[in-house]
Amino acid sequence: MKARPRRRRHFSLLTWLFVFRKSFAFWLFLAFLYVMNSSFSTELLSYSRKGANLEDPLLQNLSVLWLGPFKAGSGYGQESLNLLLSIADKLPLLKAAYFGDKVYSRTLDAFSKRVLDFFESLEPTCEELPSYYCDKSDIIDINCPCNRTAKGKLFDIVVIHSVPEGWVRKMLDVGAYKVGRTVFESDSVPKSWIEPVNKFVDELWVPSQFNVQGFQSSGVKKPVIAIPQCVEFPNWNIASLRRSIKYRYGCHKNDFIFLSVFAWNERKGLKYLLEAYGSEFSSEDDVCLLLLTRSYSGASKLPELNQTVANMLRKYRRLDIPSFQLVSQISDEELPKVYAASNSFVLATRGEGWARPIMEAIFYELPVIATNWSGHTEYFGEDTGFPVRVERLEKYSGKEAEMKPYVGLHLAVPSISDLRLKMRQVMLDTDTVRSRVQKAKRMIMTRYNPETIGDQILSHFIRIKKSLLSGSVQKDH
Repeated sequence: MKARPRRRRHFSLLTWLFVFRKSFAFWLFLAFLYVMNSSFSTELLSYSRKGANLEDPLLQNLSVLWLGPFKAGSGYGQESLNLLLSIADKLPLLKAAYFGDKVYSRTLDAFSKRVLDFFESLEPTCEELPSYYCDKSDIIDINCPCNRTAKGKLFDIVVIHSVPEGWVRKMLDVGAYKVGRTVFESDSVPKSWIEPVNKFVDELWVPSQFNVQGFQSSGVKKPVIAIPQCVEFPNWNIASLRRSIKYRYGCHKNDFIFLSVFAWNERKGLKYLLEAYGSEFSSEDDVCLLLLTRSYSGASKLPELNQTVANMLRKYRRLDIPSFQLVSQISDEELPKVYAASNSFVLATRGEGWARPIMEAIFYELPVIATNWSGHTEYFGEDTGFPVRVERLEKYSGKEAEMKPYVGLHLAVPSISDLRLKMRQVMLDTDTVRSRVQKAKRMIMTRYNPETIGDQILSHFIRIKKSLLSGSVQKDH
């Protein structure tokens, strides 16, 4: 009699888990499943300070004066504030004096009490500033009389964080070692910036390798060091935030919303974005372009700006232009809701220093479409977003007042056809979108958090202090 074949047993996943529940491999397997299936919105991200020896007595005795526009709402202001917050708790002798444009009360009102108390805690005492600072009250915001007899190097290091054209050499003389911090959005920099960098500071800090190459190729002889921007994001569950959104900022409920956040100037490439959007979509498509813009004329100009956008879209579709909404003057509290209400972020930029809105969009788990050129490529590429091919670089020759520093310098021209392709792709290719969004968020949360960037700054401060103590600092200014 022919032997009956043995029946193959099929075990369910639960059966296997029960059988091997006491083995080490079992728990390792469970941990793997948990990590792979956890939402990025609920990840517990812990950071350790590994870059600098935080017990180093050099940090405890290091005196630093940071001059920057940290009370302003500008890009420089946000960057300056975030960098200060990343190092303040490790530098007991850190002082900061506001340096820059006039501070408006509405800007200060937007800060939390925690931040305002932080500003106050860093203010130099009257004995710590020489008389020259009192004589420059138009650009330095101080609340006490200066020391008319103070002379010499009052601080180990002075950091000046602003556009080099505005640096004042005499203000830097309070530091034994001088560091400049700035940023630019082209692959070279204005000629008027080169002399202050070469003559006033010992080294220059910029946010990206793109800027390192740009400043060096333009004639900067001092060391140029890349220290990225950092952003302190709230510990939010993005999926829950998105589910709570009811208002769509004028877009329809079923619309796929492309969000663009930008200042109203030629560098942001609005005309290229509108050409791609108007050519690719029509009023028959369930799409909406949500334009969040900061114009210097304020909300009173919104009707005029709306008409400008509509007219630009009609160049590509006379009648059935796709839906768009223009929003301005959004508060800091409202901004997360704008990101959460959107489905993708798009910026047809012609050049960026760092592009904070791109990093914000990544945090809020939006697929990002942006021109593949300039400072944001430090963290943005094929594996973390949807980069748009550059058609060509061209020297800017426009007459817009705000764009004067860029005259004669390169700005990118993004490919309209590739921009159209990427906008369609993020709507349809959900698997690729999910993969790149997750990878991008993991990357910015681990590389550009305050602890990681703060460690980089502290490491450079220790290096500088050791050079000062050894007498190895070479001065040629």
